[in-house]
Parts: sequence; structure tokens; C-alpha cells
Amino acid sequence: MTAHTQQLGRPALPPVPAPVSAARAAGVVAGHRLSGRGASLGTYAAYLVLQMLQLFVLSRLAPRFFWLDDSQGQFGPMLWWLGQQLEGGRPPIMAPELGMAGNLAADMQYGALDPLHWGLMALSRLTDDFLVMSWGFAALCVVLLGTGVLTVLRHYGVGDWLAIAGSLGVASSGFLLWYGGSWWPLMWSVAWLPWFWWGLAAPRRSAPLVLGVATWALLASGNPYVLFFALALVGGQVFEQIRDAGSWRVLLQPLGVARTGAAVGGLLLALPTLLATVETSPYMSRLDPDPLVGNAAFGVTNLADVLLGGPTLLGQTNSFGGTLPLVPAMYTMVVAVAAAAFVDWRRALRAPGVVTAGVVYALAVVFTQLPTVVAMFRYPFRYLVVVQIMLPLLVLIGLRAAPRFSRGRLAAAGGLVLAQTLLAVFRAPVFLSWHVLAGALTALAVAGLVVALRPGEAIDRRRTWPAAAVVVAISWSAVFLGEQMMVSLQERKNALDGAAADADVPLRNLPAGRELGTTVPAYQERSLRTGTSATVIDYGFDGDMGWSDGVLRSNGNLVADFLTGTGSYAVWHAALNERWCRTYEGATCQDPAELLSPAGDTGTSWLELLSEDTVLLDREAPEALTDHFAREWTVAEESNAYVEYRREDDLPGRITAASGVTVAAADEARVVRGDEPLGAYTVSTGADGGWLAFRLPYWPGLTATLDGEQVAVGAVEDAVLRIELPAGVAAGTLEVSYAPLGERLLLPATGVGALLVVVAWGWAVVAGRRGADVPAAARRDEW
Repeated sequence: MTAHTQQLGRPALPPVPAPVSAARAAGVVAGHRLSGRGASLGTYAAYLVLQMLQLFVLSRLAPRFFWLDDSQGQFGPMLWWLGQQLEGGRPPIMAPELGMAGNLAADMQYGALDPLHWGLMALSRLTDDFLVMSWGFAALCVVLLGTGVLTVLRHYGVGDWLAIAGSLGVASSGFLLWYGGSWWPLMWSVAWLPWFWWGLAAPRRSAPLVLGVATWALLASGNPYVLFFALALVGGQVFEQIRDAGSWRVLLQPLGVARTGAAVGGLLLALPTLLATVETSPYMSRLDPDPLVGNAAFGVTNLADVLLGGPTLLGQTNSFGGTLPLVPAMYTMVVAVAAAAFVDWRRALRAPGVVTAGVVYALAVVFTQLPTVVAMFRYPFRYLVVVQIMLPLLVLIGLRAAPRFSRGRLAAAGGLVLAQTLLAVFRAPVFLSWHVLAGALTALAVAGLVVALRPGEAIDRRRTWPAAAVVVAISWSAVFLGEQMMVSLQERKNALDGAAADADVPLRNLPAGRELGTTVPAYQERSLRTGTSATVIDYGFDGDMGWSDGVLRSNGNLVADFLTGTGSYAVWHAALNERWCRTYEGATCQDPAELLSPAGDTGTSWLELLSEDTVLLDREAPEALTDHFAREWTVAEESNAYVEYRREDDLPGRITAASGVTVAAADEARVVRGDEPLGAYTVSTGADGGWLAFRLPYWPGLTATLDGEQVAVGAVEDAVLRIELPAGVAAGTLEVSYAPLGERLLLPATGVGALLVVVAWGWAVVAGRRGADVPAAARRDEW
């Protein structure tokens, strides 16, 4: 160990004792690595070319691959709309006319308080084509993940060709593409996991900078499910570094201190997002556990499918998407499962990286078996994405450290391939030919791996390079096997249903939304309203997600800048949702009698209190509601699906009930930014004072001033904002503002966090320069 390595806080990679043949095999794994910075750049260039080619081919085969379900209904429209709302580089933190879906700061998935997300919003402004936007976002996440995996594998000495194959396999793994393509926060979050690991592990001066940014991105990603595994990475690395150095004091070396400082800086950068979520969590509701046994078992994956997933396996996830979900989401790098047979795990556990990868992989496997709901977390099949990232990393790092080839192990690998094939056949026997093809390609890739890594006295590059190319090629092409299988399934379904549909499109387990347009003008042309707001009451959207009716589900209406009093929901305002229930798509699910019941002591109903002065009522709404609007409101306009009603009263803007207060004027912001009030009102009261009730959901962080003096804010049955005003106010100015804790701390937390990351990086650079040169053996991933 050199003085420089000691200073940086990470010991040199220890040698792993091995029999001669295994050691030579390990040499072959690393032997395909060329030396020098140019070779390193060549490796990354080769990966990027292959990765972009893979994405290009997939885009030609399935142009809408990343434009479906939640990407159509939730994330895509919101990302684009927030990009249009950027002012001074920042998005708004609230859109009151979206009702309880309008607290943008409370839903961390949108990144309203995260500068990294602001960058994504700014990029979305560059196009009005949602296919371009969806592929751009997906490509960013896939390349970020793939280059991170490549960097980690090269750090642990995995040969360039095998590292490229592993990166391609992980970055095109099943859950990431087939489910993550809909749930964009998943793609964004897991893309940072390998970079977080590298920042923890690499004895490099740039490691603290990478760790700080990755910590920030993970914590503010909008995917809290990934945070358990970030903690597991920390635990694994702390254990390995103490074990390899022989003392816990290694953590106090300059690089260890720099890493800690950078991680704290990343935490501070993400703190506004986290605090906004934590602050509102007491007011939020999510799914409750099954009341009978505590586990509905929905979204819990079959353990065999988790462990043996292959390219064509339609895995069981317990009714998520059907009894047998029609999606090939269970695979990762094709040789990963079988190649585990070629690792001497007893020896490998002493090598750097193996314990870390093993702990995270095991934790992810266990988490896939959790109950359906645990605290705020639901549907444990989501953890599959971490299983599929960590398994190739574990196996390839283990194979680098302690390979062992024998006839018995070759038979075991063949048995694993056979088990993968049989499991896929048992799950969906109609695809026998596809499963056999997948099994044959997997076996061919395993054979290529064995030939390329085969120990011997002399290494024949003419034999090993073609074998390595086979492994890379099959790893690159596995995604197309599943995609084409799903095309055949769509054709089969069309034939059975007697339906005419687009040719050469893969069946999607999630709502495909093929009826929806793909450009901003198409959305605006179909929208019933543009650039305005109204309360939409719809008890369910048609099969085309509302496209033909002109009012879309979830956040889709944002593309036409039509704010509908609702949106997409991952969490709900608990008290408000009890009075006006909304589905996750934004449809009304409340009993009309409850909507028409009194709203506390306001003297009006919840329906009247929570509605704008313009309502679009679904023609198929319950009779009690249609009778109420016909009797109490005025018909303004009619369409095929909706009747527009308007209310005439003396209350302006968002004020929907009042007692003892006269409101002469209202000046309201359409979207709320932290440095300006959301509304200003000219108010007067009599001798007894009075109160105002708003259709604005009550959130912590709402404040009010009357002529510059603070007045208390409250809520109507914990649901919507209510403000008490004193007696004797004459034409006073009432200002209502929203500034959650995350907003108030945004500037100091961002400034201090960024400074801490930079200082930590600088500390590592200075400490490194004072030490000896980095040894050549440890320079393989120098930046």
C-alpha cells in the first residue's frame, strides 16, 4: 500500500489467493483491458455507440415505447408544463386550480424544489413532440445508468469487453425499460445508484464530487424506494474499507473525511425536497395494509421469478397487471444468473466490491417479498429493478476476483439456463419457441463467456475475441427478443379479439394510450378548453383516457394549460379526499350525498365549497349531481360529454364561503412562487369580525397577513383554508401566501450544500497532491 493510497483513505486492492488456473482465468478477464487514458476513453466510446444504437433500433421498432400510462398521464405532461412555467430558472411550487393535486412541492416526484429537476424541465422546453421528449429522457437515464455500471465494473478490474456487456445488460434490463418507461422517477433514481457506489469506493480525487452529486440526485429523485439500497451501499463500503485497511481509522483519512463532507453536502442540496414532503406527510394518505392479515399480497413477486428471470419470462407479480402480467420485465444481463456458477464465492467474498454488491442484491431480493403495504411503501415488485442492477455487478465482480471453471460448474451453469427456460415455458407455454430461442441464446452467451475466460497455459486471442463479441452481442440484443415476443402477443390478442389494430406494436401490460396524440398542438386541438381553468366532475374516463371527450385523465390536460381542479395522485390530502374522493387518475369517486352534505359551519355544501365558478359536469354523472347543478347553477355551454355550468355569487376568486366579511376585489396568481403571495384581497368587516373559506386545500406553510400584520390561518374540518378576520377592518388588504419549509430553506440549503461538496472535493485534491503518485494498478479509472 502506498502513502498516497493511505492518504486517500482506501487501501490498494488486496490480492485474492487462488489456484493457478483460476488466477490465470482472472488474468484473462482483466487481460482484455488496454492501458492508458486513450484506451479508457475507447471503452466508454464503444459502450456509448452500442447503447445509442440499441436505443435507436428500439425507437424504430416501438416509437411509443416510453410514452404510455403514467408517462402520458402524469410525468410527461407535468415535466413539460413545469418547463413552460419556469421563471428565472425556477418552476412554481403550487397550482391552486389543480385542487389537492396542485401542491407541486409536496409531491417529490416533480422536483419543484430540486435544481437538478429544473434542468430537466428546461430541456423539455426544447420540443413540443412528446416522443422526442420521452426518448430523450429515457436515453439520458439509460446512458447515465450504463456508464455508471461501466465505471464501477472497471474500478473493480472487470475486463473492458465484459464490463461493456454488463453495462448494456443492466441498462436494458426488464423492469427498468418495461415499467420504468412509464414511471420516470424510477429511471432517474436508479441511474444514480452505481455513481453513488463509485463515489463511496474509488480512491480518486473526483470521488467526493461524484458522491455529493449522486447523494443529492438520489435523495431528491422522487423515488424513496431506492434509498434503502443507498444505505446498504454505505454499509457495505464501510465494512469493506475497515476490513481491507484493518482499522476503522481509514474512515478518518482525508478521502474518508472528504466523502463524508460531500455526502452531507448532497443531503443539504436535497433537503428542501425532503422537508417539503415530510412537512406535508401528516396531512397525506396512502394505501392501508390489508385489515384481515396485514398483507393483500398484491404486487408481491414470485421468488423463483426474481431469482431466475430470463428475457422471455412473464413473471408473476400477484395480480399487478393481471394474474400473469403480460410483460417481459424479469430479465437482466443474460449470462448473469448462469455465470454465478463460475464464481468461487468463498474466495470472492474477500475481494473488494463483492460484499457490497451481495448485501444490496440480497436486500433487494428480500424486499420483493415484503407485504403489499409497509408504512408509506407499497407494491414490493418495484424492488426488482435493484435486483436486476445488482446481480450482474455481483457476478461480474465475483468472476473477476475468484473465477473457477470445472465440468461440474459448467453443468451447474447449464442447469441454471435450463431452469430459466423451463420456468418461462411453464409461465407462458404458448411462447415455447420464443422461450427455446431465449434459452439457446443464453446458453450460447454462457459458452462464449467460458471460451473467452477459459484458463490455460496460452491465451489464443483469435479464439477469445470472437467469443467475447458473442457475449456482448447477445447482451446488446436481449431487449429485442422480449419486444418482438410482445409484438407477436399483440397480434395473437388481436386475432382472438377480432380486432384491427396497429401492426408491429408490442402489447403493453400498462395502458398503452395509443389513441392519444404525441405533440402539443395535437393535445391543444383536442382539449375542450385551453389556457383556462374549471372544476371537472367526471366519474371515470373512457378507454381512450378522455381523448375523444376533450378532457384527459390525470395531468394530461396540462399540455393545453387547462387546469381542471384535479390531476394525478400518488398521495392524497387525507381530510379533503374524505369529502371529495378522487381516484389516482383524478376522477371523482365520492357518493353524491356526501358531496352535497354540509361543509362544517360554512353554510354551504362540500360540492359548492370546493368548486370553481365554472364546472364541467360529465353527462353520465349521478342524477343527484345533475339535478343540483340544473337547479342551482346556470348552463353556459354543452358538448357531447360535458355540460358547462356557471355560478353567480358575490365572492371573487378562490373564496367560496364567507361570514361577516365583504370582499371587494381579488388579485390572484395563477401559479404560486415562493416570493409572492398566491392572492391579495380587499376586505372589510363589521363590528363582530368574520371569516373567509377558500377552495384551497389546507397545507402547512400557508400564511396570511392583513395590512402587513400576521393573522391566524385555520381549516374547515382540516380540509380547506379558513381565515378569521378581526372586527372593524375597512378596505384592508388580505394577502395569502404559501411558503413550505423546503421553500424557505431552499437558498441557504442549496448554497451551503453546494459549497460543502466543492470544499470536500477540493480537500481530496489537495490531500492527494501532497501524497505520493497513484500506483499504476490503481489508476485504471482515473478521471
